[in-house]
Amino acid sequence: MLRWRKTMTALLAGSIGLAAVAASAEPLIVSTNVPSTHWSSVKGGEPWMACVRQATGNEVEFQYFPTGQIANVNNALDALNQGVAQIAYIAVVAYSNKLPLNGISMLPDMGETVVEMTRANRKALDAGGPLLQEFTNNRIRPLLINMYPVYQLLSRKEPLDTIEKMKGRKVSSGGGVLLLTSNALGVTGVEIPAADLYLALQQGTVDGSILAYASITSYKLQEVIKAVSGNGNFGSAAGIWAIDQGSWEKLPPAHRKAMTDCGLKVEAELAAWVDASTEALKNEMRASGITVYDFSGPEKIAINEKMKMTRENYLARLNARGLPAQQAYQDYLKALGR
Repeated sequence: MLRWRKTMTALLAGSIGLAAVAASAEPLIVSTNVPSTHWSSVKGGEPWMACVRQATGNEVEFQYFPTGQIANVNNALDALNQGVAQIAYIAVVAYSNKLPLNGISMLPDMGETVVEMTRANRKALDAGGPLLQEFTNNRIRPLLINMYPVYQLLSRKEPLDTIEKMKGRKVSSGGGVLLLTSNALGVTGVEIPAADLYLALQQGTVDGSILAYASITSYKLQEVIKAVSGNGNFGSAAGIWAIDQGSWEKLPPAHRKAMTDCGLKVEAELAAWVDASTEALKNEMRASGITVYDFSGPEKIAINEKMKMTRENYLARLNARGLPAQQAYQDYLKALGR
């Protein structure tokens, strides 16, 4: 950690020095673990920064460090808390110890589309309850919500379109809530890094995986799978572009308003784009010969009952830690209009 801080300090010192020549105010350092070509950057972080620049007449400037140049997915919060960056992309799944209640947004059946999930997440945070309090406790403030499409079940051979066919199959997942989901479905959950999943599917180390459509193409898994569900809802992933609270408080009101307004604007546009992109990916996979199937009505009901077990298990774990899980869960359901 010490070497990481020294390296980043040296890197930022040079970058800020160059930026100071071109800008009257010290730029805000923005960090993300994803590459600049990733959709969460191209359609999220970068448009948000451009919007803020325009809204403030370039009074706010940024220095952008993607691809984990400053911090990887597990160090993003540290980068904010230690002043190495002022704004960072926070992957909620990486902070089950610091943002456990916000993991509720990633549970199965907490929204069907990215537009719906983004709106619900925003409403729940704006309500000012325990979900927002987690960010406050960690001295950060949410700026832009970046929800992922709901996870689907993909397989290297035939469709796993019934619970009976799923039983005993080795299915990879990203851990955390997804392992609870795997257990509920009766599959054997296997934690495999996404970068190793192509080979694992190709060689039959696993029979399938629980992933979003966007991740299938990101890792070229369409080359090694034969089928993927189209109407499953096995959870999601949430990312939050957040600002250090101390840095936020130093901003003039006009700059805060610009960041808030741009966050609302860009997250809505991002969500709509992700939903459209997901439908396009489904069509591309069908055209390439991959079977894109829907679970039947009765099977969907049976799966939803098992996903209810996942939610209950997750909330029970939070309750055991003394956290206000039920209140946070009810706040989120209310935001979903349930």
